[in-house]
Amino acid sequence: MKKLIPLLFILILFSCNKKEVKIPTLAEKGIQEVFNHSQVWFFFDVKDNDTIANLNRKNTISTTHWIYNIDKRLPLKTFIPTIITLQDKHKNSIHSEEGMHDYFSYSDTISKKLSFIAFDSVVFKSNAITSRDYLSKHAKTYENYLNISLIFTELKVWINDMPVEKKDFKATLLNILKSSTSDKQKMLHLNFTENISYQGYLYYKTLINNITYTTIKTNTIEFIFNEEKVGFCDCLINE
Repeated sequence: MKKLIPLLFILILFSCNKKEVKIPTLAEKGIQEVFNHSQVWFFFDVKDNDTIANLNRKNTISTTHWIYNIDKRLPLKTFIPTIITLQDKHKNSIHSEEGMHDYFSYSDTISKKLSFIAFDSVVFKSNAITSRDYLSKHAKTYENYLNISLIFTELKVWINDMPVEKKDFKATLLNILKSSTSDKQKMLHLNFTENISYQGYLYYKTLINNITYTTIKTNTIEFIFNEEKVGFCDCLINE
């Protein structure tokens, strides 16, 4: 049974080939013990002036949990399509075993330990659509929720089209959630520009995951959007 691997091991595992994965560093608590696991690696590389994600999953075993070690500098567009494929393989392989999960790894600066966040239930939609369009087309499904759409870019955030500074996001969101007088269960819908870095993506993911509020639910569908295709403009907040 494989136990949790030390953080240092992640950084130097491929040093003999002059490769390393710089995982995100976050001040958010996560899962800190995952047993019986395989490792998936996404390395940062540049080819013809384009940033690319180099995948290494040679040792993955379908009957184990999969831990994804992704370089924090990679933008989502470089690896999300591959993640979608790997999710399907891990879940639907003839050798797959029920109860095995997919985890993102990061370094928790509070506990100073390697930590994980599960994402096997997440459905990534990487086409030209955001939650606003999706909710409009599936209004009946979500009519019993108080729906809150969150849009994230590298430096900026919107809560239901209201611009919020990154540093104020958590406090503002909590204030909105707690001050609402609606009896409906609140549902958060997450939208990320495809150009946001993995560090930025996981920062918001872990933050939202650790918001404890009994009437909050997060939609398992995540929207990874191309700003040009959806006509999105991030000019509403000054840098």
